[in-house]
Amino acid sequence: MLKKILESGKAIALLPSISLFVGAVFLGFYGIYVLFETIYKALVDESARDSAVLATKFISVMDIHLLSVILYIFAVGLYELFVGKLDVPEWLKIEGIDQLKSKLASVIVLILAITFTKKFVEWKNPLDTLLFGIAVSAVIGVLIFYYKIKSEH
Repeated sequence: MLKKILESGKAIALLPSISLFVGAVFLGFYGIYVLFETIYKALVDESARDSAVLATKFISVMDIHLLSVILYIFAVGLYELFVGKLDVPEWLKIEGIDQLKSKLASVIVLILAITFTKKFVEWKNPLDTLLFGIAVSAVIGVLIFYYKIKSEH
C-alpha cells in the first residue's frame, strides 16, 4: 500500500510545478504592467523622468522578468525530474537535482547582481551600500566556490 502511494508520488511534484508555472505567468504580466506604468509616468510626470528613478524602475522590471524565468525553469525542472520529460530546448533539460540547484545558484548570482545595481543607483547611504555590496559579494563568492568544488567531484 505504502509502496503504491510513494510510487504514485508524481502528483506531489506536479502541484509545485503547476504553482511555479502560474507564478511565472503572473510575474511576466506584472513585469509588463510595471514597465507600462513606468513609461506612462515618465510621459505624464516630469519628476518621473529623472534618470536615477527611471534606471531603478527599469532594473526592477528586469528583476521581475528574471524571477519569472526562474520560476519557469524550476517548474520545468521539477516536472522533468519527477513527472515526465518535456519537449524543451536542450539547455533547459534537467536530468538531476544537482543540475537544478546549479541553475538556481547561477540565477541567484544574477539576481544579487541586479539587486546590488539597483541599490547602487539609488545610492542613499554610502556605508549601507558598501556593506550591502560586501554581503552580496560574500554570497556570490560562496555560491561560485561551492559549485566549483562540486564540479570537480
